[in-house]
Amino acid sequence: MPDDELDWLAKLYEEQGPTLHRLVVLLGAEEQSGRIVRSALLALHRRGHRLIDPVERVEFLQEHVVHLAHAVRPPAQRLQLPEAEDPRQEEILSALSGMDPRSAEIIVVSHYLTVFGPELAGIMRMSVRGCNQRLEGALDLLRRRVGDPTPGSVPGIIESLSQEVTAALRSAARTIQAPGTETLSSELLELGQHGHSRVGTRTVILSCVLSVILGLGLAAWVRSTSASSPATNPTAEATATAGASRSIPAQVQQVPLYYVGRADGKLYRELRDLPATGNLLGNGLENLFTLAPLDPDYQSAWNKGHVDGVDLQGNVLTVDLSAAAYEPFKNPAEARIAIDQLVYTASEITGMPGLRVKFLADGAAPPTMFVSAEGFARNGLAPMPPVWITEPRNGTQFSSRSVVISGSVLPAASVPIVTVTNIDTNKVVASTSAQTSTGENAEGWRLWTVALTLEEGSYDVRATVSYDKATVNYSENKLIKVTE
Repeated sequence: MPDDELDWLAKLYEEQGPTLHRLVVLLGAEEQSGRIVRSALLALHRRGHRLIDPVERVEFLQEHVVHLAHAVRPPAQRLQLPEAEDPRQEEILSALSGMDPRSAEIIVVSHYLTVFGPELAGIMRMSVRGCNQRLEGALDLLRRRVGDPTPGSVPGIIESLSQEVTAALRSAARTIQAPGTETLSSELLELGQHGHSRVGTRTVILSCVLSVILGLGLAAWVRSTSASSPATNPTAEATATAGASRSIPAQVQQVPLYYVGRADGKLYRELRDLPATGNLLGNGLENLFTLAPLDPDYQSAWNKGHVDGVDLQGNVLTVDLSAAAYEPFKNPAEARIAIDQLVYTASEITGMPGLRVKFLADGAAPPTMFVSAEGFARNGLAPMPPVWITEPRNGTQFSSRSVVISGSVLPAASVPIVTVTNIDTNKVVASTSAQTSTGENAEGWRLWTVALTLEEGSYDVRATVSYDKATVNYSENKLIKVTE
């Protein structure tokens, strides 16, 4: 890694330090905050060459902080959340403090960080299914505790409560004094002025980061958090009032749904925010029939019928579809694409790589192409394209000129070349090789990322690779917009 890129850890601490510290305090481990954050950063530093996606680096820190805080807090000790001036928020915080630690912990992590679905499951080190069940149970318990404190509220609606919890936790977090980072910033500036020191840049920067973290304590001031996206700055001000939030339905965020490429018939994953229900799996599969993909280059193979029911027994999932759902498929190749789309979606929602899926048609046997005695299973990365752009999603608007493009590439493919074209002028404004991990993640992909600075405008972002000695390159594109 070039020397001028070695300050990523310092920058990440500058951005995430206050959030991580406040999270540790909310989780009841304030006295160990410095050690916990230091340990998380050290662990990330050891894996920095493999974790190059900025989002994954943040998730890695969040996961370690949550579990280190959990480890140092006595098992039976309940959370003691700060007080809030607003009566409704104080009632919610008091109720959370009185709940069993496991239920309170998952609510605090999910709603303070605004992470749900697979992302939350990863941070909590749980299956997606188990994590969603625990969160829904905890929210229902909280609902029963806080009741109906204000005229016109509906205590039986989880949707009205979820946003109130987020607002209450962020309000409480703002009362927690955050550790200062000015010393770190000044030392990094000094390092930049003496970049040719005989001491290696990596060593000096890491030493500065750790020296500051080792001295973490409660500063005498509260640092107001700079405005940014909620995904990267969970401590941002909640914009909705408690009263207004009652009409906003709760959502399960980042639910993985697979769609089919119109041009190549390969599987592409979109992470979508779905309404919270008591049956995430059934709801997710139903959306394969009803929810159009964000990317117009994708489509769903399931374009007729609906889901009648799902039944999971062990690692075997039985999906009962209406008979009309099977009508569009005229040959085994078409049927296999549809089967893979449903199997991969169900497998990721449940967090079960070994899931096997059997089909029914209105409770009876489906067409022969959809019959398997042992059930249909995943086939590794075979149905996937050589390259994905995972972030940003198609149609994303950036309010900053700094844009990070990230994705996945099959191990046998070349390093992606990312080309950015201004749509209005049809001119290429950037073309660069992506920074790509040398190792593979748990799914078998190599991860890549590119950081760009773009002027205001609309852009076509395209990642291109060569693969398997083919004469034609493979590519995927997303349309984005940068505003100022």
